[in-house]
Amino acid sequence: RKLADIYCNDAFGTAHRAHSSMVGEGFDVKCSGGLMSKELEAFAKVLDEPAKPVLAILGGAKVSDKIQLIMNMLNKVDKIIIGGGMAYTFLKVTDKMEIGTSLYDEEGAKIVPEIMEKAAK
Repeated sequence: RKLADIYCNDAFGTAHRAHSSMVGEGFDVKCSGGLMSKELEAFAKVLDEPAKPVLAILGGAKVSDKIQLIMNMLNKVDKIIIGGGMAYTFLKVTDKMEIGTSLYDEEGAKIVPEIMEKAAK
């Protein structure tokens, strides 16, 4: 190797992606960095001992990729704002909104009623 022997990921916002530049493809030794640790500690604090009220803002393209996260967050937060491409799926399902060619997650749309029912409780 010319540049490094160890891959260290310090980018919390992209850690969930399986791109070769994010998983340290080709490196035998991989680790998370100090900034990643701080992000995880902050996230744990909010989820484990939140100062109320708690608002979660979630974005992304597909509801189906975030089902588990959304369902878990419903038990821990007071309100959730759904943004990004996911918002169009929710709006089309819940409000019958015409969304044109905007992102729509057909698979995720099937679970939206269950998410909304749990959120109403």
